Amino acid sequence: MPELAVQIDAPIDEKTAAIVDAARKTFLSRGFDAASMDHIALTAGVSKRTVYNRFRSKEELFGAAITETCQNLLPVNVDDIEASLEPHELVLELSRQVVRGILQPEALSLRRIAAFEAERTPAIGQAFLEHGPQWMVDKYAPIMERLAEKGVFEIADARQAIWQLGALITEPLHTMVLMGAGPDNLEKAIDDQVNRGVAAFMKIYSPS
Repeated sequence: MPELAVQIDAPIDEKTAAIVDAARKTFLSRGFDAASMDHIALTAGVSKRTVYNRFRSKEELFGAAITETCQNLLPVNVDDIEASLEPHELVLELSRQVVRGILQPEALSLRRIAAFEAERTPAIGQAFLEHGPQWMVDKYAPIMERLAEKGVFEIADARQAIWQLGALITEPLHTMVLMGAGPDNLEKAIDDQVNRGVAAFMKIYSPS
């Protein structure tokens, strides 16, 4: 998949931010197919040419919308959290925040859109993977690497370990909520899922 014309990780100007926000709202309200660049431009209050100067396609805009959503899932004070908590509590706290985030209605809706469109438009699935789960893995891998350097974990591949942690702390709860079969007490279910997942992760990667 081509790189985004605008790198959303970097600081962006007001017009680009407005376009990405308008795209996200349009995808959520209309789905991918019915979302048009004309409507996104109108919602953002810019010209269609301005949109295309920054994003070459709807697929790129979808990727940017996913990244924006993921950025909102990350705690703004990750460095403070890492500095103030013991390793086990750090992994627990960051895991809770991630799971709460991906179970937000907006995040679930974008995942459903990506899953629905991926078979006939693989670029949509690739955009979601690259700018969603993979983006999150890349953000958290350095923390895992630092923990491994301190001897907290025995990890050869931090990114692979993050993928495994993600599966342990989200399933089966994520699939249940995604399919509309979530528990009545979601917050308790999140705590239970995260506690079990982190405990299993610690067993797998604790030093011999």
